[in-house]
Amino acid sequence: MIGKQISILFRQLNLYFNRELSDIHISSTELLYLSSLYANDGIPQDDLAQEYTVDKAAVTRTIQLMEKKGLVLRRTDASDKRAKKIYLTEKARSMEPKLRELQARWISAMTEGMNTSEIAHFTKQVHTMAERAKQLNQKEIGGET
Repeated sequence: MIGKQISILFRQLNLYFNRELSDIHISSTELLYLSSLYANDGIPQDDLAQEYTVDKAAVTRTIQLMEKKGLVLRRTDASDKRAKKIYLTEKARSMEPKLRELQARWISAMTEGMNTSEIAHFTKQVHTMAERAKQLNQKEIGGET
């Protein structure tokens, strides 16, 4: 069953990152958010929740921990006083090469023996499945079953 395999892969990914990042006290979830911030520093906090399809309270808790660790700063959005934007600190920026290298090692290990075309096809298929899953759950939440 594909769900079982996806679950195993996700758990193993989290275990790997949590173990590899334990010396710098960063969790796999924090790594995800840092990766988004490396690509888009100053992203609204609500966008992180939407990007990873997690509830806003969970993002808030993780961002608060990241603030305490000196990794991010939260600032009120000038155009929307209710919204918070998340910014990387210099400490987080200095970690980027190590974190990118760690992610590259994981991807390399997971795609070993696959050619570029196979990796691209697999990536596209997983993306399509994730989008379909989001759409299915949004329909059910919105009552459009």
